[in-house]
Amino acid sequence: MPAMAGRPADGLEAARRVLALAPRRPGDVGRFTSNALFGQPGIYPDGPPMVPADGPPMDDTRIATELTRLVDALGGEPILRIDDRALTARVPDTALRASLVVLGATVAAPALAELLDGGAVTEITYGVPSAPGRVVGTPADSPPDAWVRVVNDRYRAEHFALVTPSLAHDLLHRPVGAGQCEEAFLHALLAMVHLQVLGVAPDLAELRTELARRQHSLAITLLNSRRPGDDRIRLVAPDGPGTIPGGDPALQSPDFWSIPFADPRPAHSAAPPSLAGVLAGLAAPHPVGQAPRRFDDQLAHWFDEHHTRGWLPVRAQLRAAVALGLVEPDAETRRWAGLLDRRD
Repeated sequence: MPAMAGRPADGLEAARRVLALAPRRPGDVGRFTSNALFGQPGIYPDGPPMVPADGPPMDDTRIATELTRLVDALGGEPILRIDDRALTARVPDTALRASLVVLGATVAAPALAELLDGGAVTEITYGVPSAPGRVVGTPADSPPDAWVRVVNDRYRAEHFALVTPSLAHDLLHRPVGAGQCEEAFLHALLAMVHLQVLGVAPDLAELRTELARRQHSLAITLLNSRRPGDDRIRLVAPDGPGTIPGGDPALQSPDFWSIPFADPRPAHSAAPPSLAGVLAGLAAPHPVGQAPRRFDDQLAHWFDEHHTRGWLPVRAQLRAAVALGLVEPDAETRRWAGLLDRRD
């Protein structure tokens, strides 16, 4: 790649050229899922076995330090504080409240606003979900339409920011009647939230715990869901170059929307009111007009047509892609993206 002249526009264009390159096998597959977990195969089976974080959970002092770092980096005013009384009443655990505060600084913030405004979810705590492979779900001893949510006890020692993407998914998810379109879009939203966090804190990509690798795997799949030669993420790209280059052929798909997350039935499902706020954030600064109000194929096409760089600027996308080992820009592009290290 030719050296840049040093102007910001040069850095932007160079970064976009890097991001538009055909997806390549990650430099370190140990960042992604490997062995089968709860019946689901890993995307890079030759990677090391996955192990959840062990040891004691993060203490309150470290939580406060990390939370300040992440929220400040994500920018904007967080919509709540970790000691917010309404939040504490519904979420007694400090780490889980920190996960939600981070969520409030992402494009999925409207889901949190609904929770605080007295939405259907009444409590979030650690426990055993009814489906053991879920990161967040309804409790094992509750009916499927219960509105208590548990974060899998398996992940109690994980970094709180790794729980944030799954909370984004579950706060918009309806446990009864969801089909492929709902699960596909909410898994994409999960990946968007994780990419936003990695875009400002790429060091989190170095975490190799089981939950980190699960979230990284959805992030790489979304980053690689695009048209050939294009740097812009698309949910629907039938001619896409492949979402997991060099990964398990049985799990390969041309785009994110092709991944079978659930039974295709029903063809569509109702969306909560907070979806409108999420879509407005994805399209910002442009008005959304008549945005979709349900989970269906039209929602995916709406995203592809209307989402802007506001939720994931090129610099943040490049940082996330480099952190996950998907691209290798030259030193000048690394400098433009704020990714210098000792080798540079």
